[in-house]
Amino acid sequence: MQSSSVEVDAIAVLKSIAPPLDRSKHKGQAGKIAVVGGCREYTGAPYFSAISALKIGADLSHVFCTKDAAPVIKSYSPELIVHPILEESYSVREEDKKYISANVIQEIDKWMERFDCLVIGPGLGRDPFLLECVAEIMKHARAFNVPMVIDG
Repeated sequence: MQSSSVEVDAIAVLKSIAPPLDRSKHKGQAGKIAVVGGCREYTGAPYFSAISALKIGADLSHVFCTKDAAPVIKSYSPELIVHPILEESYSVREEDKKYISANVIQEIDKWMERFDCLVIGPGLGRDPFLLECVAEIMKHARAFNVPMVIDG
């Protein structure tokens, strides 16, 4: 089967902008990304974002997702580091939201300075509590000067 000229052109462009791999580097030196996304209904989008980063040269790819999404995302690939720390409204009592939100931020802050980039939004859905937590994560990413790509 022959590739189309568009495919060949795209591959050539990607090869021209991707840095060559250096065998003297160790795990993590070619890029560490984090995807903040994935909920009960949408597990494919964060997986594809994270695995695509690995395929184009990053060495570590983390996914911060809801507890419901984590086993599914983990089953797609053992190469991804999956953190099931996000919560959706249906699983949280109103009086626990502040505490849970603080725990989510605390957990992500432990990792934040290690990341070269955050991808925010793939598969998040529209849950209000989840989106509030992600808005706080974005504020913290800005405070840590971590670049973000936002899928809105």
